[in-house]
Amino acid sequence: MENISIAIDGGHSMFKIRAASLASPDERHSFQIPTVVIPAITLTNEQTRQKAELETVEVDGRRYFFGDTALRQGRSEVYTGQNADWIESPQHDALVLGAWRKAMQAFGNPSARVHLVMGLPAKFVGSQRDTLRDRIVALLTPRLLPGQTLRVMVQSQADAPLQWLSIQNNGCLHPQRDLDSEAWGVIEIGHYTTDFALCDRGSMMEYAAISCAGMHLVYDGMSSALAQAKLPTSLDVVDAAVRSGSIKHFGQRVDVSRLLNQAKAGFEAVVMDEANRVFGQKAAVLDGIIIGGGGAEMLLDGLKQRYPNAVTSDEPRMMVAEGFCRLGLLSLLQS
Repeated sequence: MENISIAIDGGHSMFKIRAASLASPDERHSFQIPTVVIPAITLTNEQTRQKAELETVEVDGRRYFFGDTALRQGRSEVYTGQNADWIESPQHDALVLGAWRKAMQAFGNPSARVHLVMGLPAKFVGSQRDTLRDRIVALLTPRLLPGQTLRVMVQSQADAPLQWLSIQNNGCLHPQRDLDSEAWGVIEIGHYTTDFALCDRGSMMEYAAISCAGMHLVYDGMSSALAQAKLPTSLDVVDAAVRSGSIKHFGQRVDVSRLLNQAKAGFEAVVMDEANRVFGQKAAVLDGIIIGGGGAEMLLDGLKQRYPNAVTSDEPRMMVAEGFCRLGLLSLLQS
């Protein structure tokens, strides 16, 4: 029987999945699924239909497209689930099912003990942890194959960077890290929220477990700016503009970096102000401030200027998923 850790960072713009097995704990299976879900429709092109089957799931008797298929077929202008209680929606269920299926298929659907770790924004952990865990258990348990068992853990997304820091790739505690004698801050920049945390000598500071607006401010600002410039505003276009500072328009590459800088400025000010409120003068005596999440690269330079002790990973976008994956491996080792 295999021992598998699956981490799902259920972001409001991208579901990030990272999975590993204790049999080869330094190896990873990684997936990213755009957070878009639509009711499945009939597709007349056979090749397109076959591709879409890979991103089609059934929830409560209704079929849904998710991910890239939903993004293309639905011509969406916003990501799915831009509200606080979306974890109780069939769209969230569809994305979790899609993520689970991709991860388990990567291992060949073996007999396995699976520890699944998922996250919530810091401000929702207290009120939604049990709801999310119970819903995921109810969703996945009927779909387990013979010989498979499941344990679901729900954490604050802001805790994941600390797990990335303190747990090694193989799930063992890092011998050179002792959070009981160190102090670390966390800024996890997601699409829906930016989450903060402060771990001071092994204790999580309750006053620091807060959230402010996430990258959706940039997307909203960019969409409005593109509309005013009479440029397309579909979700894939806005996403390309935010990621690269340019879009393709009638076959020509158009530079929209000026619009992006304007949209970014307001968001950066929000995060900087909140970081100052959370860390204040204590930032100077912290061992470091870990910067992670899908928006980390956009704000990293500015955060490092303000906080010279800021650190990040080679893949800040996947930091939450990686931290959760390491926690799952540690849990398997300890159980």
